[in-house]
Amino acid sequence: MSAATSLLDVTNTVSISDPAPVAAAIAHILGECFGHGSFDDDLLHATFERVGRVFAGDDPAYLACDMPYHDLRHSLDTALTMARMIAGQQGTGCAAPAAFTPEHALLGVLLALLHDTGYIRTVSEHALCGPQLTREHEARSVEFAQRHLRTTLLAKRAADAELIQVTQLAADLDVLFARREPAAVALGRMLGTADLVSQLADERYLERCYWHLFPELVLGDCNRSRTVDGGEAPLFRDALELVCRTPAFYDNVVRPRLDRTFAGSVRHLSVPFGDTDIYGAAIERNIARARSIAGGQHGLLGPEPTTTTARLSPIYHAAPRRA
Repeated sequence: MSAATSLLDVTNTVSISDPAPVAAAIAHILGECFGHGSFDDDLLHATFERVGRVFAGDDPAYLACDMPYHDLRHSLDTALTMARMIAGQQGTGCAAPAAFTPEHALLGVLLALLHDTGYIRTVSEHALCGPQLTREHEARSVEFAQRHLRTTLLAKRAADAELIQVTQLAADLDVLFARREPAAVALGRMLGTADLVSQLADERYLERCYWHLFPELVLGDCNRSRTVDGGEAPLFRDALELVCRTPAFYDNVVRPRLDRTFAGSVRHLSVPFGDTDIYGAAIERNIARARSIAGGQHGLLGPEPTTTTARLSPIYHAAPRRA
């Protein structure tokens, strides 16, 4: 398995294997939305370039990303999805105070890009693997984003890096959103939406769950739940069961978050495409295929997909795929 050379987004138009084309696509989206020159284009491209270096292990303070699911591709895809959602919200003619300034839009995109940097190990954490940071990665991502933003013209917005916590399922959003301006709350809801939708709409989502997410969950000790007697029980026996449970996860967890917790922000994603719900259609295809797999059509699962993480450790192939 090697780093991807040609991975495309849900529209099959933007390469999400490299920060440069994603940054260029987002610059175009924001330019069309707010006016070219209305936001700090240099900061946008510089942040994407830096994140690319960090994930690749080319920053002397960090070790390369070692995770196949929460890889650079996911961060780039989330940022692109976020930009489209922001453009869609602006395209609806949203009135103040929820309307965004170019600064809000740039902040939202950068937070989406940085939302999983907490998985990246520092050079002193070489004895760990990325999944072992799962339970704290949101807080670590907040810290990374704050440090980065404080060195930029968005320094006054560094405190809003806390919005990254919306990507944590257990986050108390009432506390997180308290005393924040309406535009920041709207950004937070979009960030949570973009993180979920970018994953679920990926054409190889089920394969990524089977081959890549499952071992991450096992290595991060996130595949067990507490029982009433204080013991532990597996959430799923193997990678196949994880895939088979995808429809229930979508119906019972994801859909309520998109519709209620995040106030239906997902609706903005269809606006840039002439009210065609490209993301929703892709998600429905994945859920339908997962239902068929759960019904016994295991042959619908494809081979291991490409990850943008180079030199993937053998530990990601050690977890059982099927009981």
